[in-house]
Formats: sequence, C-alpha cells, structure tokens
Amino acid sequence: MYDDVKEYLSRYYYLSLKVDSLKEELHCLELLADGTQGINYDEPRVQKSPSLKAPFVRYLDKLEKKRKQIDEKIEELLTLKDEIQEAIATVDDAVMELVLTYRYVNCWDWNEVADKLGYAESYVFKLHRKALSLVKIKEDSKRQ
Repeated sequence: MYDDVKEYLSRYYYLSLKVDSLKEELHCLELLADGTQGINYDEPRVQKSPSLKAPFVRYLDKLEKKRKQIDEKIEELLTLKDEIQEAIATVDDAVMELVLTYRYVNCWDWNEVADKLGYAESYVFKLHRKALSLVKIKEDSKRQ
C-alpha cells in the first residue's frame, strides 16, 4: 500500500523531469537554428541547384512542435500538481501534510525536509510512513 501511494505521489517529480528534458531538447534545437552551417567535407560534392532557404528554416517546424509538446506537458504537470495536493490535503495533520508537500510537491530531499521542520531525519521518515497510510487517493486518479 505504501509503495502505491509513494508511486502515485512521485508522478509529479518524474513528469517535471520530463519537462526539463524537453526544455533541454528545445534549447539544443534553438542552438542549431541560430548557428551557422559549416562545410561538410565528408559527403562527395554533387552539382545541384543551391537551396534558396536559410539553413535555420528546417528547424523552425521542429522548434514549434517541441514548444507545443512542452506546453502540453506543463499543463499536465499543473493538473497533476493540483491532484496530488488534493490527495495530500486528505491527511488531517499539518506536520504530516508538510512532510508530503515538501517531499512530493517541492521535490526536496530528506535532509531539506528535516531541516525545514526542525526534526531528525529518522523522525521525518516515521512521519512520512504514517502520512502515506493516511493519504486518500480518488479512484479516478489511481487509473492515470
């Protein structure tokens, strides 16, 4: 049971990593679009008519698709964040809610959570385990 709840709450973290990865891909595409093209000496030179399009034009469509993909994932991320915060709010203890929020919404490591709350890490682990047992997840949220 604990593993199911942890997996459910961890979805936000992994989706945010996916968004970060997509942003890195976008950045690489932007660099390619902004950069100048060098001469390719590896391929044999075949006489053909030169392209009248600027070299960056071929990246514009890819850039637009990547931006759209990022926007969709960010929208999904915001929806998921709200859903997870609702699940965390079902725990009727302020300290345990904070443990879950710091861990799964803010994506803090255990040391940061313990420091912020002023508790030893071992005590935070106990609070975490108890809080996981109190989380109530909506049935329609479990299926996603």
